[in-house]
Amino acid sequence: MWGQILHWIEVRIGLEELVNKHLRQFKTPKGATFWSTLGFVALIAFILQAVTGIMLLLYYIPHPEHAFKSMQTITNEIPFGWLFRLIHNVGGNIIVAVIIMHMIHVFLRVSYKKPREITWVSGALMFLLVLLACITGQLLPWHQTGFWQTTVTSTIPSFLPVIGEGISSYMRGGESVTGITLSRYFSFHVVILPVFIVGFMILHVLLIRRQGLSTSPAIEPGADASPPEEFRREPHLEGQPCFPHFSVKRSFMVMLYFTVLFFILTFFPNLFLPAEANIQADPLLTPEAIRPAWYFLAPYQLIKTIPNDVMGISLVVIFSLVLLFWPFFDAKDAGRNIRKRPMLLSLGLIVLALWVIFTIWGMYS
Repeated sequence: MWGQILHWIEVRIGLEELVNKHLRQFKTPKGATFWSTLGFVALIAFILQAVTGIMLLLYYIPHPEHAFKSMQTITNEIPFGWLFRLIHNVGGNIIVAVIIMHMIHVFLRVSYKKPREITWVSGALMFLLVLLACITGQLLPWHQTGFWQTTVTSTIPSFLPVIGEGISSYMRGGESVTGITLSRYFSFHVVILPVFIVGFMILHVLLIRRQGLSTSPAIEPGADASPPEEFRREPHLEGQPCFPHFSVKRSFMVMLYFTVLFFILTFFPNLFLPAEANIQADPLLTPEAIRPAWYFLAPYQLIKTIPNDVMGISLVVIFSLVLLFWPFFDAKDAGRNIRKRPMLLSLGLIVLALWVIFTIWGMYS
C-alpha cells in the first residue's frame, strides 16, 4: 500500500529526481561544520514562530480593553495555550541568538565577500526585520513590561533632529502609546513584517542554492583566490553530498535547538516574562526599572552612557548601516582567510566584546 502511494506521487512530481538534484547532487564544502547549519536552524525557528503565532491569533483580541484578558485566557483556560504562548515567547528570543551566532560565523569565514554581497545584505535585512518583529510583539500582550518598553523605544527616535519626532509619532500613531499603537503594531507584527521577512528569506535561500555554500580558506586554500569576474557556482568537488551527510548535522542542530527551547520552558519558564508581564498595562503606573529585551540592552546602554542623545542614537544608526552594507566596506581583494587578516579579526572581536560588555552593563545598570 505504501509503495503504491509513493509510486503515485513519483509519477506526478518526480520525487526521486528532486531529491537527487537538490540533495544528493548538491554538495557542501569540505569541512563544513555544525556552525554551518545555523542558517537552517534559524529557518526552522521562524517556521515554529509562525505556527505558534497563528495558534495564538485564534484567541487573541487586538484591543486595549481585551488584549491582556485574551492573553490570560490563552494562558490559563485554553488547552495547551500556555505552551504555545511560552514557545512563541522563548522561541522569539532564541531565534535572535541563533541569527547572531550565524552572522558571527559568516563574518569569521569572510563569506560575505564577492560574489555573496547580496546574500549578506538580504540576511542582515532579515535580522533587522526580525528585531522589528520582536519590538512590535512586545506590546501585543498589553502588559506593563511591553507597554513601557514600547513607550521607551518609541521615544528614542524623537531625539534625532528634523525627522525624529515624525518617526516617533508614526510608531505610536500619536503623542503617546494608545490603542492606535496596539493596532499599528499588531498589523506590522502579524502581516507586514512577516511578508517582508519571508520575501528576503526566499531570496536568501535562492542565492545560497544558486551560488553554493562558501568554502573555508583555512581548509581549502584555493578558496582564497581572487573572486571570478563572471558567475561561477562553487562545485565543491572534494565535498560531501548534502544528503545524508550534511542533513545529519542539520538534524542534530535542530534537535539541539528544541532541546534548549524545552529546557528553558521546563526549568525557566519565566526567563523572558518578568513579574510586570502579569500586570495589565497602566499608563499611570511606571515600573521602577524599565529595560528593553536582552538583545537591545547594548544599544540602549550605549545611548544612556553618551551624554548627547543625538550622538548616541546616531552611533547606533551608523553601526546598523555598516552592518547592513559591510561587504561593500570590505570590498578590497584582501583574501578570505581571516587568520591572515589580524586587523579584521581584531575589529570583529572588539565589536563583539563591546556588545557583550554593554549588554551585561545594561542588565545591572
